[in-house]
Amino acid sequence: VPATNLPPIIDYNEAERFVESLRKFDLTEVGNAAWMEQHRRIEKLNLQAHQNAMSNSDEYVMEAVLTFDKLGVLIHDLILIEAWKESVYPLLVDDLAGRNNMRLYFILYHEATLVNLFEVFFYYKHVIEAAGEKMLDMVDYISRKLTRLNSANERFRQVELNKEMSAQDPDAAKEFAANLEKRTPKEELDQHWLEIEYRICVTSVSLARFVCEQAEVLPLGVVSRISDTHDFLLLIIPLIENPPWTRRLDSGKWQKLIDLKWSVVKPLDLLKVTKLEGQPWIALYHLLAKEVFRERYALNSFRKGQLLRIRKYLNELMLDQLPFLADVQRYMDELAVTNVPEAASLSDNVFLFQQVAAVTDAVRRGKNMNDVAAFQKEHVFTMTDRTDKDLLALAEMYSDDAIEHVLDPDGAAAAAAEATLQSATK
Repeated sequence: VPATNLPPIIDYNEAERFVESLRKFDLTEVGNAAWMEQHRRIEKLNLQAHQNAMSNSDEYVMEAVLTFDKLGVLIHDLILIEAWKESVYPLLVDDLAGRNNMRLYFILYHEATLVNLFEVFFYYKHVIEAAGEKMLDMVDYISRKLTRLNSANERFRQVELNKEMSAQDPDAAKEFAANLEKRTPKEELDQHWLEIEYRICVTSVSLARFVCEQAEVLPLGVVSRISDTHDFLLLIIPLIENPPWTRRLDSGKWQKLIDLKWSVVKPLDLLKVTKLEGQPWIALYHLLAKEVFRERYALNSFRKGQLLRIRKYLNELMLDQLPFLADVQRYMDELAVTNVPEAASLSDNVFLFQQVAAVTDAVRRGKNMNDVAAFQKEHVFTMTDRTDKDLLALAEMYSDDAIEHVLDPDGAAAAAAEATLQSATK
């Protein structure tokens, strides 16, 4: 069913009501009933925003977020769940695994939902402009995810690798099924964590592209964060050299990540640029071409050497697919014969000032993570998956036909989510 012929997941009035109700939570509240209800609403808003984008219809979810000034709330929510996942979840998982697996899964997945929603929003320049100084926290967040994508490249490539191999080999399928049976609840959650984190990091590449593309509307402090503090150029180059969305199986077949699914690619088509592969190149182009970056970015011998490492990828086939890279190729040709200064030491600067990421600071300030974990064990995770009423509400949401087609054109993702939830809550 084409997206244009589907009924809306939520209509304009319900979207406004959901957006108006959004509020900031504390670390201790993550996972409680009110938080789970907000997660359900944000999931619906995210899916509706994607349906609107797919059908080129009125972006009323985005406009409602701007009208009710909730962009800051969503950014706060993203930083909050990241902090919980990194600092509180490890203190809880040993005690809660096997008892609250489904609830923990949806809490972990909340970060992916928010990143997915920002991917739709940040396509528009006026949204990034409306975020203002809060984009400082977003840029810091994106840099952390790009760093993780680079550092955990090989581990991420193994995501669902056994599942892919088992689909091709009956013996491997039996072994895979046996291994699934042997998994402990904690190992199951660890696998979910890895899969979700991979999706988040990959989507963050698109966020980096949009932020670089709309840089002229960013406050000066945020631009400085991109070019100086985190040096996005050096974070993006490894993603071009060693892409985490391409892998070769033991069978010799090549796979690329297309629409967040591993798909077999014929050797003849390996040089065809996918949407995902194009993102770092577009970000690189804007980092080199935009005046707002050129005014600030001090090119030295180290940065020159790193940049010229990807010069070899700018071949005729690449330029046919991404013609704007001809300007980058010309720039690199000139750079190769240009003398640049040696990299300066930070100690050469007498005064170093750095703007504080206000949202991150507010989320973590005065929090003892051990105390947060102890509070949540006593007051939040007091149920089991089989007695968890909030999971039933999520199961009902995933049974919607319109949601099925946004999640997965074949309906498989929604069906699997609903079946899992229903079995957990019987």
